[in-house]
Amino acid sequence: MDKHTFPQFPVADLVNFFRQKVLTGAEAKNFTKTDIFPNPKPEWVQKLFMRVLQKVFNVGVDQFYMVPVVLDIQYPHLMEGFAPVAHLVKLMSRFLPMCLIYDFHPSDVLNPKGKRTLYLLSGIVNFLHFRDTRKMVYTAFCLNYKSTLDSINQQQRTIQELEAKIEKLTTVPPEQQAEFKALSSDIHDLQQCISQEYRAKDLVLEEKIAHQKTDLAEKMKKLNQHKLTIATMKEEQEHMKSQIVESPEQRKNKTERMKENVHRLKQARQETSEKCDYYRERVTVASLWESDVQCYNKKLHNIEANLEVYRKTLEETRQKEEQMVNKNLELKSMANEETQLKRTILIKKEKLAKMDIKNQKKQEDFEQRKSEILEICSHIQEKRQAVHGRVSHVLQEIKQTNNKKEELLDMAEEEKKKCQVRSRGINSFPRTAD
Repeated sequence: MDKHTFPQFPVADLVNFFRQKVLTGAEAKNFTKTDIFPNPKPEWVQKLFMRVLQKVFNVGVDQFYMVPVVLDIQYPHLMEGFAPVAHLVKLMSRFLPMCLIYDFHPSDVLNPKGKRTLYLLSGIVNFLHFRDTRKMVYTAFCLNYKSTLDSINQQQRTIQELEAKIEKLTTVPPEQQAEFKALSSDIHDLQQCISQEYRAKDLVLEEKIAHQKTDLAEKMKKLNQHKLTIATMKEEQEHMKSQIVESPEQRKNKTERMKENVHRLKQARQETSEKCDYYRERVTVASLWESDVQCYNKKLHNIEANLEVYRKTLEETRQKEEQMVNKNLELKSMANEETQLKRTILIKKEKLAKMDIKNQKKQEDFEQRKSEILEICSHIQEKRQAVHGRVSHVLQEIKQTNNKKEELLDMAEEEKKKCQVRSRGINSFPRTAD
């Protein structure tokens, strides 16, 4: 008792637990702390043990009061009061090792002590808590096992459906195989033709157009700069006119310079217009090719659409394959979990079988002890009968001695009376002589 493998509960917690979980009705109302501590009542201790055994082993109340019919008992009425206590001791000796209590003694039921009773009840409460948690875990395990089996079956069905869809998508019907091969060869030829004939021309045209656009942008930039300089020069001219009186020679020189600038600007403008015309001609030439390019672009778009459909189908098949792989992995994990659960179930079954063997061995030991006790009881009964015979013989002898004693007393009384009569006669004799 010094080294507990379970917590020892206080009296109030034990009383509340047995009221809520074990006892019912009037028993729960009438059960108090004083019934188990400090001076436990044997009837309440036996009642608590009996209710716990009914809950754990599913034993009926009538089974506690049944006397074994196999045994040849001379006085069965003597066993009626002892039968429930014997059954209780037998079942408690089986039950308490499950609660990690290995030092049970029949005196714990017949003559309970306070601390010892608290120790036993704490072990029982700890086992009942453990039993409830294990039942919850087992029920959850059963529910999860059923749900996993259902999910495995559903995933197998979905995998079969997806495999059928993949086969349907990947396989080309025999009536469309020729058309499919022809379309694929045409697409391949068109791609090669387009890439060989028009890709180089498109690149050259794009490079020329880009180069001309850059030249045009530079020329426009220069033109804007010239316009800006002309505007600034006009502003300076107006400003200078208001401040300085120019000579006619200077005015002529300025006008000549301005004419030269205007002439240069006109030439630059003419060059830009010529280049614009050249570029327009180029654009018109490009517009002539535009219809052919649009036609080929339409064909390319159609080919790209067909390729996109083909890519989508390939993507769908790839996704389906990935889903199949994931489902197979999940299925393998489920199978591994199932094998692990089966192993745990087998281990638990082996443990239960070992516990049953131990319990059977203990029951056999108890039966052997019981038979030895019954033999001792029968031997005691025989001795009792012999002693009873001896006592009756002694009583008869005492009775005979008492009868002889009474006879002797009666004879003594008669002799006494005779002696008294004789003494009286002797006393009267001398008087007559005188």
